[in-house]
Amino acid sequence: MTDLERDAAGALIVGFAGTTAPDHLRRAVADGLGAVILFTRNVTGPEQVLALTQSLRAERPDVIIGIDHEGGEFSHLGPANPFPLASPRTLGDLDDVDLTRASARDAAATLASLEIDLMLAPSIDVNSNPANPIISTRAFGTTAELVARHGVAFIEGVREAGVTSCLKHFPGHGDVAVDSHLDLPRVDRSIEAVHAVELLPFKAAIAAGAEVIMSAHIVFSAYDDQPATLSHRILTGLLREELGFEGVITTDALEMGAITKNQSIEDATVASIRAGADLAMIAIGAADPQGLTKHIVDAVGNGSLPGERVADAARRVRALAASLGERKRQTAFDGAAVREVGERVVAGQTFPALGATPYVIDLTQGLHPAWHPYFSGLPEIFARIAPGSDGVVLRDQHRLSEKEAALFEDHQSEDEQSEDALARAAAAAKGRPLVIAVQDAGRTPWIREALEFLLRDRRDDVFVLCTGIPEDQALVPDGVPSATTSGRNVIVLEAVVRALTRDA
Repeated sequence: MTDLERDAAGALIVGFAGTTAPDHLRRAVADGLGAVILFTRNVTGPEQVLALTQSLRAERPDVIIGIDHEGGEFSHLGPANPFPLASPRTLGDLDDVDLTRASARDAAATLASLEIDLMLAPSIDVNSNPANPIISTRAFGTTAELVARHGVAFIEGVREAGVTSCLKHFPGHGDVAVDSHLDLPRVDRSIEAVHAVELLPFKAAIAAGAEVIMSAHIVFSAYDDQPATLSHRILTGLLREELGFEGVITTDALEMGAITKNQSIEDATVASIRAGADLAMIAIGAADPQGLTKHIVDAVGNGSLPGERVADAARRVRALAASLGERKRQTAFDGAAVREVGERVVAGQTFPALGATPYVIDLTQGLHPAWHPYFSGLPEIFARIAPGSDGVVLRDQHRLSEKEAALFEDHQSEDEQSEDALARAAAAAKGRPLVIAVQDAGRTPWIREALEFLLRDRRDDVFVLCTGIPEDQALVPDGVPSATTSGRNVIVLEAVVRALTRDA
C-alpha cells in the first residue's frame, strides 16, 4: 500500500450496517482508515458494543471510534446507555456550568467504558431561530454567551473522562429554516453578525482546547456561495487561519440532502478535503471506504486535489489518535448528574398532583435520522411509574402508530384516520386527568392545532408539558397549568411523571 493510499484512507470516517464489523470495514481499518462512526443500527447493548469496538481495535489499536451523543433524544447509544445525557437545552436552562461539566463527564465515561473515544457533541449552535427544524433542544440556548459557557464546560467534562468532544456545526446551524438532511440551508447574516452570534461559541471552544470541529452543510453568503463543508474560504480561511484552530475538522455526513442534491458523495469527499476537512464523513449511507480511498487517490493523480492536503489531513487525524491512545480513561459513572437535572427541573416548576390514573396525549415530532428516542413516548413512562395511567403517542400530523392505526377500519382515508386519532384520544381522556405533551409546537402547525382542539372545551384537570423548546409555553392559554422539560430525557421525564402522578 502506498503512502498516498494510506493517507487517503486516513482522511475518512465511515459508518456501516449491522452489529458486527463487516470484513471490508475491518480491512479498511487495517489499511489506515481514519475513523469509524457508530449509529443506532450498530447498538443492541453494552456487551455487544464493547465486542464491536474491540474487534475494530484488533485490526488497528489507534483507529478512532465515534458516536453521536448529544443528549435528550439526540444520541445513538440507546440500549447501551443506562444513564442517558440530559438535553443541552435543559442544561442551558438550569445554567449551572458545574452541572453541565458533570453531565458531560458522565456521558463521556459511558463512551470510555465501551472503548469509544470521540463524542460527536456538543452542538454549540445558537438556536436563534425558533422555526429551526433540526437544532431544537440540541442547542444549549438562544444566546451566544450562554451557549459559549456551557460549550466550554461540556468540553472540559468530556476531557476529564479521557475522550474527546466534537463541536458542531461550524460556522453555526442555529439560524436556519431548512433541514440540511433534506436540502441546502442558507444564512444571509453579515460577517459582523456571524462573528457576534454564530462564531462566539466556537471562539470560546477553540480557546478552551477544542480538538475536533464538525462543519455545517450551510451556505453563509457573506463568505461563499458553497456550503461551509465544501468552502476553502470557511474551513481554511476562517476556521484555520482567522480563528486559529489547529485540531481535526470533520465534515457532517456527506450523504445528507444538502450535499447530494448537487453532487455525488465521492465528489463531495474530494471537495471537502480540498476545502480543508481532515475527515470526510459518510455516516449512515452505504459507505465504501476502499472505493472512496481510490477516488481520493485518483483526484490527486489528475491534479484536482493536492497530495500535500491529503497528507496534512491524515497527519492531523493520526496525531489525535496518538493523543487519545495516551490518555487515562474514566469509566465510572452512576447517573448522579442526570438525576440531579431531573430533581432540579421538578423543583424549579409547579406540577399539580393528578393522581395515579391520568390520560396522556403525547404530541411529538416524527422520527428522524438525527435522533432516536430511548422510549416509545410519554405513555410508556407514565405506565411504568403509574400503572393506572393510559395514553397515546401522536406523531407526524397526529397519525397513530401502525399498531394503533390497525384498529381503524381499512376503508378510512388517511385524513379521516388522522382526525379520528385525535378525536378518539380526546374521548378516551374524558373523566380523567389529562396530560398533553407537546414538542416544538411553535414550528409545527399540526401540534398547535391539536393543542387548541384538546383545550377547546377543557380547562380543568388538564396539564400541558412542553418537552421541546421551552418557548412553547407561550402557546398555552392563560389559566392552564404547564411546565417544560426542554428535552425528552427519560430520567428527567420520570422525575416529572412521579411529581404529576402523586396523590392530591
